[in-house]
Amino acid sequence: MSKVTVYRNQSGHTLPVLNHIDLRIAVGEWVNIVGPNGSGKSTLAQLIAGIQSTHSGNFDRGFLPEVVPYVMQQHYCIGDTPWEDIIFQLEMRGEEPQQIPGIAHQALLAVGLDNLMHRPFAELSGGQKQLAAIAGCIAAKAPLLLLDEATSMLDSTSRKDVLNTVQAIHQQGASVIWLTHHMEELAAGTRVIGLMDGKITFDGPTASFFYGDEGTHDSPLQPELSPETSTGMTPCEQLGFEPPYPVQVARELIRQGVHLDRRPLTAEQLVEAVHKHVR
Repeated sequence: MSKVTVYRNQSGHTLPVLNHIDLRIAVGEWVNIVGPNGSGKSTLAQLIAGIQSTHSGNFDRGFLPEVVPYVMQQHYCIGDTPWEDIIFQLEMRGEEPQQIPGIAHQALLAVGLDNLMHRPFAELSGGQKQLAAIAGCIAAKAPLLLLDEATSMLDSTSRKDVLNTVQAIHQQGASVIWLTHHMEELAAGTRVIGLMDGKITFDGPTASFFYGDEGTHDSPLQPELSPETSTGMTPCEQLGFEPPYPVQVARELIRQGVHLDRRPLTAEQLVEAVHKHVR
């Protein structure tokens, strides 16, 4: 998309929710989108999903269909069980009747719900309901998994289950757009888009988002979207977020003169980097 703007009427005034957005997403890429409340994240997700139109600018959908199914904070079921939910979705999309059972079973198998497919949603955990929503996207043969705060209402165990499932699907070639407030989840992707007041304030590698100029710049940044400003704050901090604890520890080690051969994003990466330093 190029110079895309979306307006909303608010208290009798027309205000831009997205303002001159330039964004390209490649096939097979995992892109994280972050920003404070009201930054325009969900509107951008709706635009990508095809349920929000642009008011100006150009949006070439490329490899995306006109409508992309996506996973929101809470899964709205149209069936009583995961199996019924996907069957109804496929029927509404006009899938060949003889193909529907096989497609539904493979989708539920892909997210690990094959043993729970006939269990009522009322008996499933929040994480299992979100996995059912992801299965619906797989059944629809969506070329992109679009998840808007899909783990925000889940406990830590369910969040890990959902994230691990999406990572496994991504490793098979699926593109992923992941919107979140949980900074530790950003390690799953290689690119971060930062939004503030409807504008992109950062577009670059995950390490640069957390470490600023100390990050590894393994993909080009837009000139106006520099990794760190004169305030000394990283893009993560500029958006009002606290970096994950492993990143905080690593940055403190770097400030104390410890040389790390990589910029860790997870606890495992931090342990590995420190072990290499002390050997």
